[in-house]
Amino acid sequence: MQRAAVNRDVAPALLRALDAAKIELQQGRFGEARRRYQRILKREPQLTPALHFLGVLEHMDGNSELGLSLVRHAFQRSPDDYDIRKNLSNLLNDLNRSDEAEPLCRGLIAERPADSGNHSNHCIALRKLGRHAEAIAAGRQATALAPHSPVVWLALANALAGAGELSQAADAYERVIAINPTFSPAHNSLCGVLLQIEQSGSLSRLRLRRTRQAYRRWAEAVPGHPTATFMLEALDRRQVPERMPDAEVKASFDAYAADFDQHIRSLDYRAPELVAEVLARRLSAADARLDVLDGGCGTGLTAPLLRPYALHLTGVDLSSAMLDRARKTGMYDTLVEGELGSFLAAHPGAFDVCVFVDVLTYFGDLRVILASAARSFKADGLLAFSVEKSDLPGSHLHPTGRYSHHAEHVQAALTAAGFVAIEQTDANIRTEGNAPVVGLIVSARRPL
Repeated sequence: MQRAAVNRDVAPALLRALDAAKIELQQGRFGEARRRYQRILKREPQLTPALHFLGVLEHMDGNSELGLSLVRHAFQRSPDDYDIRKNLSNLLNDLNRSDEAEPLCRGLIAERPADSGNHSNHCIALRKLGRHAEAIAAGRQATALAPHSPVVWLALANALAGAGELSQAADAYERVIAINPTFSPAHNSLCGVLLQIEQSGSLSRLRLRRTRQAYRRWAEAVPGHPTATFMLEALDRRQVPERMPDAEVKASFDAYAADFDQHIRSLDYRAPELVAEVLARRLSAADARLDVLDGGCGTGLTAPLLRPYALHLTGVDLSSAMLDRARKTGMYDTLVEGELGSFLAAHPGAFDVCVFVDVLTYFGDLRVILASAARSFKADGLLAFSVEKSDLPGSHLHPTGRYSHHAEHVQAALTAAGFVAIEQTDANIRTEGNAPVVGLIVSARRPL
């Protein structure tokens, strides 16, 4: 995010206050920076720099809709301010509103064509709009202007991958890694592209030589990275493990928590809303009478959709950092740090409703976790969850460390656990690499 210049007509005391808040923001002390900006705006509610910087802060801290509102307000007051327009375009791209970001990017390029960031942002907007050839051209312009910037090479790599130019995308991800060897998103994307290039549907060590080498390099560059470690071990063993180990899931999400909400919104993530639609169809009324479990609750994105049904809303998650953010929502009655299967086993007959949004993607064979879920229900409990859909039999491990599941495997696991399936429908649950990720939205009852 850009840091706009401050209008020097501002009173000296406010300039000092803005400078102090900016230092807190740059050092990542969001709470103190937020308090300083709020005090400034209490004195001067229309002070454009404070509106702008507070909007940037809120976006960086995961409160992106509030951040967008504040930056829009600053833009309305200073529509010609270059840095405000640039940050607004960044924020709109992050929120998957690239139809609004793209014309802003064009205007910024016209004003400062030598700014590589403008071309890189334009590349991102065009990719998200599905204008692949234009995105690649914009990305190449950015890399020509800033050949040593990992950010612009990453934008170009993603554009190439989205256009299906996999070999060129791999080369561009290699450029990112050469500049910043510890940048895990580039390693992860490179592994995914190489897996597609090698055209394998299984974790065969012999058939995935380049993919395996890429995971090994990632694991060496970022020791202990959970996805790199897990996938390399899976490749070395030449068999698919039943699930990602708890310690690796926890480490991954503890590191991811600060950016999780912002990132997931940029993917047009719809799984919480899709599962909530199931509840609306299957529960008689949102009358706050039920004991509800949000399994794998993360930062609490699903909580506002569950709260109307809940007399008592419980959230459980492995990641303490994610739970800290869930706690800030004020939506939960109880939050528990722990592994979902163990929690379910320790709470027999406890819940009327169990919801698992985007959590069973970390389990391969679903039979064990669904059997534990069955025992946690009161009579005639309702289960609703999402998984990523696979066309391969059983479960399939992806380069991200996540599993997808065949519809027949889901049905078999439900039946084995004693559930009666109600519905199982295909739906686009998010976008990834500019393409929809198809999931299954499932509901089932545990009979009396």
